[in-house]
Amino acid sequence: MDQLFPVVFVAAFIAFILLKQIKHFTDNLDNAGDTSFSKYSNFSVSIQNYIRMIKSDIDSTKEKDTVKYTLKENIDEKKSLEILADFLRKLVFFETLLAKQKSSSEIESELFKVLSSLDGFLRENCEEGDERADELREILFEEFQNN
Repeated sequence: MDQLFPVVFVAAFIAFILLKQIKHFTDNLDNAGDTSFSKYSNFSVSIQNYIRMIKSDIDSTKEKDTVKYTLKENIDEKKSLEILADFLRKLVFFETLLAKQKSSSEIESELFKVLSSLDGFLRENCEEGDERADELREILFEEFQNN
């Protein structure tokens, strides 16, 4: 009996230290996740800004000085604007708390799908689409690296 108290005391002390270390470790993981989430959120905002610029260029109802993105002649402007609006709606998801619940690989996969669709849209629907898509891809790649 005399040895039971020291053994229980040492075991409780070790358990306390382990719990503190686990809490410290998981707090660090949570903070790293926040950084990753903000990186994707900021990148999503950058993509949205470029899509808004493309929409503005394509929209014939808006007055503008210079136009970088123009639709090919046989492409429906209204349908194209709706497709771009869909891209924007998908990207807003990456700024919400729901996106925070996904892993980095899931977020990157979904972002890749949106960017691939945007790339395809530019190539198929815009004049000089291949050049515009390549240019936008390079710009967004640099922005992602800098975030």
